Amino acid sequence: MKKRYGKGVFVLLIAALVSAGGIGAACFFTQQAGEKKLQKEETEMLKAESGYLESGAPEKAGPYPEEQSKSGKKEKRENLQNPQDTETAGEKEQKAEEERKKKEEEKKQREEAELRVKNVGEMLAKLYDPDSGSVAMNTSKNSKIFQDAQAEMWKLPLSYDQKRQEFQKTVDRISDEWDYINDDLHYETETLKISVQEKDTGYTKYWVCHVETFSPRQLCSALCGGTYGNPRKPVSEELAAHNGVIGVNGSGFSYGTGIPAPGKTMIKNGKIYNDVYSNGNIFCVTQDGGMFTAAAGMTAEDMLNRGVKDTYCFGPTLVENGKASEISGQFTQTARYQRTAVGMVHPGEYYLVAVDGKGAGGSEGMTYQELQQVFLDLGCEYAYHLDGGGSTTLVFKGRVLNMLTDGGKERPCGDILYFIDVGNGAEGEEIVIHEDEAMIRPSSGESSLK
Repeated sequence: MKKRYGKGVFVLLIAALVSAGGIGAACFFTQQAGEKKLQKEETEMLKAESGYLESGAPEKAGPYPEEQSKSGKKEKRENLQNPQDTETAGEKEQKAEEERKKKEEEKKQREEAELRVKNVGEMLAKLYDPDSGSVAMNTSKNSKIFQDAQAEMWKLPLSYDQKRQEFQKTVDRISDEWDYINDDLHYETETLKISVQEKDTGYTKYWVCHVETFSPRQLCSALCGGTYGNPRKPVSEELAAHNGVIGVNGSGFSYGTGIPAPGKTMIKNGKIYNDVYSNGNIFCVTQDGGMFTAAAGMTAEDMLNRGVKDTYCFGPTLVENGKASEISGQFTQTARYQRTAVGMVHPGEYYLVAVDGKGAGGSEGMTYQELQQVFLDLGCEYAYHLDGGGSTTLVFKGRVLNMLTDGGKERPCGDILYFIDVGNGAEGEEIVIHEDEAMIRPSSGESSLK
């Protein structure tokens, strides 16, 4: 009997075919939806990128190839991320090394700046004592320290501006003081300090010169022209010939022969030129810088045995052992006159005084007693009156300070008393100065005169 399939079987077959087609269709549509979703995501991403660039932000990764496989889409999306996120290990190491070097350089600069601050402070401390207000003398050595300190100070970084300003105050203080001590009335080196003051009593004008020396050899004497007799020469000319910084006329002299202290004992630089018994009025300067008046009856040899190197003669002695000497005999007078005199506080510290007179510049001059009191007030242990009148001449740094009365010209003299700076001239070549022996002067607000 022929087997027949019923309607039900056919329906089942048709259902199976439809079912199989539906699965394929479902797969097809599912695939299409996935691709559309991916495309949408990419579109959204490209739009985001486009908006980022239009906003003015820096560009990211470079342009993409127009054609990419689906397998490259993930890589594409990764390229849209921040480049810092994709730095290689080598790049990170390089940046770390650069940062380390930067920090090391900054540390080095700080250390150099701190060292420079220390050095500048030490240099300025050699020139200025803030506790006492004292400033070191303007010597070649100190001037070099001063210049070096300023050069180092201005090498400090801007961050040290406050410290630089502090240093500048000290620099200004030193500079002001040095301008003061090297004007026309002051002179200072490591071996010689001179301060000059012009005084006015109302009727008399006079000059007071305070002199401090390092060595007794800086107090010198010279025969004018280098001879015991003619030619006489002006003080300024003879002073220049010996590189003297300050000097005055010395003994009385003969107008005819030019001999200083004629008929009296004369010793210059330890050499006897005339040997006569002292009359009690011979002014002596010793090898150690001391001063005294030779007693009556002393010979030149006696004086040499006392250490005398130079003598002068005029008089009178004004001060001895810190007390007023008796003024008598030929010096008993009350007339005011031009005067030249020298005084000693102690060996190494001296005063020169020159008094104007004869009405020059409105000055009447001084009596011996008035001049004597000047030296007592200055605290001198010894003082002696040199030749006065028209011979009175005070020369400082090549300039005559006092009023000249011989027709406004210097009167040529027989000998001079003067002071030298070490190293200026043959007289000072053998004097050795050690670095720690430089003199320190008081602040400019304090007078070095007593």
